[in-house]
Amino acid sequence: MWSETVGQGRLADVDILRLESVERTSVSSTEMDRFIQQNGLADLHTGECQCIYLCQQLPVSLILTDDLAVRDVSKRLALTPIGSLGIVVRAYRQSLITLADAEHAINQLYDISSLFVTRAIVDLAIEQLRQRTSRDQG
Repeated sequence: MWSETVGQGRLADVDILRLESVERTSVSSTEMDRFIQQNGLADLHTGECQCIYLCQQLPVSLILTDDLAVRDVSKRLALTPIGSLGIVVRAYRQSLITLADAEHAINQLYDISSLFVTRAIVDLAIEQLRQRTSRDQG
């Protein structure tokens, strides 16, 4: 996973290491190969396999992914996959962001990100956020 973020120039290593909740862990290639073979993960990318492996080893029950194949494997291995829309919804439900910020983030995921999401799903997510707000205020 490190090589897919820092190695690809997406994030600077100093920015990641500055976060208090980040721990860099190494897994031997032999151990990963065994895990991939035992769990039928040959079709997934290395970083995705490493994420699933670490979730099981730590143990962490949530995995952040928008990849459908990873979501399917995660469910099979008793992990809970959360996608980009789910992250925004959770942030709103935990009062980390406002309704307006949540709506804006969801619309941005549709308008400018490379995430494949339909307008119908975006509209449904926003409608559910608004319904929750109405229930909470009523």
